[in-house]
Amino acid sequence: MDLAPNTYNSSCKVLIENGELDGEVPDWSIVEWQKEMNENNIDWQFHNHYQTPHGFALAPGVWSTAYTEAADRRSTLSMLSLFAEVWPLEKFPQNPVQANACGTKLNQHVCRVSKL
Repeated sequence: MDLAPNTYNSSCKVLIENGELDGEVPDWSIVEWQKEMNENNIDWQFHNHYQTPHGFALAPGVWSTAYTEAADRRSTLSMLSLFAEVWPLEKFPQNPVQANACGTKLNQHVCRVSKL
């Protein structure tokens, strides 16, 4: 089968939140993905959450859940931080939220220091 060629937008930012114990994401695939992003000048972050399986941000009781509260909280705060970077708070203020969509209490909010 012929595959369509990939095209890359090097002005984007990519954030991956992954569970360290995710059996669906083998180490070799992470290395290959990083290599592909680097070769195409993509600004990326990859967070591998300690002792965390696949499905860590799915609410308890959801099919295929492996909910891990710390990883769910950290990944949400990481996402909000990237939003603050991409959309500057001076122009696009973030409203504080007490919990994410799963209901995990964040207990903190993202703030950004003004540029010096």
